[in-house]
Amino acid sequence: MDRATDGQVDMAARDSGGDSASADRSGDVGDRVVDRQGNGRSCEVSRGLDRVTPIPASIVQAICQIKITVDAVKKSSRNQHGGYQFASTDDIYAAITRKMGEVGLILMSLEERCEIKRIEKDGKTSQWAHMEYSFVLATSKDTWSHPTLRRTLYIQVTGPQTFQAAQSYAEKSFYRSLFSLPTGDQDLDSMPQADSEEEQAELTAPRKAKSSYRAKKDGTDTVFNELRGAISGADGPADLANIKRQAFATWQAMPDRWRQILDEEFEDRMKEFEAETA
Repeated sequence: MDRATDGQVDMAARDSGGDSASADRSGDVGDRVVDRQGNGRSCEVSRGLDRVTPIPASIVQAICQIKITVDAVKKSSRNQHGGYQFASTDDIYAAITRKMGEVGLILMSLEERCEIKRIEKDGKTSQWAHMEYSFVLATSKDTWSHPTLRRTLYIQVTGPQTFQAAQSYAEKSFYRSLFSLPTGDQDLDSMPQADSEEEQAELTAPRKAKSSYRAKKDGTDTVFNELRGAISGADGPADLANIKRQAFATWQAMPDRWRQILDEEFEDRMKEFEAETA
């Protein structure tokens, strides 16, 4: 399960999207079409077309206007587990809320599902919420939504704030994809990957940081210096991300100050690559 929700809770988020039409419109488009030569030849129409209708022009124009004016979203928060900076929900709100107001576009998130599940493991009980949100976009002229325009996630219930965190994360995910926001957040390619659930859990498990004395004694200082050199000599963003992915477990077990140095140099090098392509 992915680590998410601004580094505070665990979430697994799934993105989906679609166009404005009711799921009950099967048959409206028709099962047969005429070919381009007008010969009347019939063929089956993909059932996916039954749900496709144009997005209202005023909403398209508003989204495009925001896309051409929004800058990269700042990353003001830090994931303590992964040791990286990320753009929080508030960062995204700050980047686009005023712009949405200027073009007259609003978004409403609607809670479609909230199912609480109790899970017992090793004599302990935890509660998880299965949450689903749909979204409505509107201008002064048009309103648009679609049954598949939604986000689904699972979040551990730790108190009343859990449900606000779930909604905020769903909105953050939707805004990011809707406006193609360059947040700089890690994606799946930059996360450590294993071949099985057991190996993945072991790979991403929190590591107790070594003391500087122990790290020097067991030779970790040599690995530390090698990583610094690799970061400095990385050929590009993909190469840089791969360095951290391959050394993830060792990186996380570094003494706190050493890990902080690696994180800072990693972030500085990534910014250099971003500046080169800007």
